[in-house]
Amino acid sequence: MKKAWICMTRIPEPGRTKTRLMPFLSGEECAALHTAFLRDLAGLAGKTDAELFVTYTPGEGWERLGEIFPTAQELFPQEGEDLGARMHNAMTRVLGMGYDACVLTGSDLPRMTVAHLESGFAALASADVALGPTADGGYYLVGLKKPCPAMFEKLCYGISTVFDATCAAAERAGCTVAKTLPCDDVDTPEELRKLWDECRGEENHTARCLRMIFAKEEGT
Repeated sequence: MKKAWICMTRIPEPGRTKTRLMPFLSGEECAALHTAFLRDLAGLAGKTDAELFVTYTPGEGWERLGEIFPTAQELFPQEGEDLGARMHNAMTRVLGMGYDACVLTGSDLPRMTVAHLESGFAALASADVALGPTADGGYYLVGLKKPCPAMFEKLCYGISTVFDATCAAAERAGCTVAKTLPCDDVDTPEELRKLWDECRGEENHTARCLRMIFAKEEGT
């Protein structure tokens, strides 16, 4: 099976990324944290046989993503009026290159591992659609073997019914759906504190960045 992984991201620039963490973090700290998330995700690319693509929100400074993701097959801007359209267009583009299976993830996923990616491809071995649930009712991963535009139409993202609504839309379109391993993203100060508690003893880009951020608060 020829496999592709698309990482969907914003450009990690102050004031343009992780803004839900402001003012708990400064704009510069938000950008540094997002960069750390991306570098850890980039490290997964060498541990899977899926080829990596990066799709980014258009804007200046996108070239920096090439430094963060040196093994990416291609970096390309997102296209579409809303999030659903942007995901559909990105997956249609990559599947059109001859891949048998494609998974798309977000970038705010510091706890995602190769096992999460592989669970997406494993789900596609027995189903038309793979969906990775998050605790808040959304999803962090979507996988397809062929485009399914109905999955991404007329859906409200960022609410607690997104996962169920997407499953229902796929099934109405005649697709079978399988769940992957769950994983959670990090968007709020509470989630950030939880992440820091989990990764204090680790040595990765995210843990090192959080160590500097929380050192001031903890007086160390």
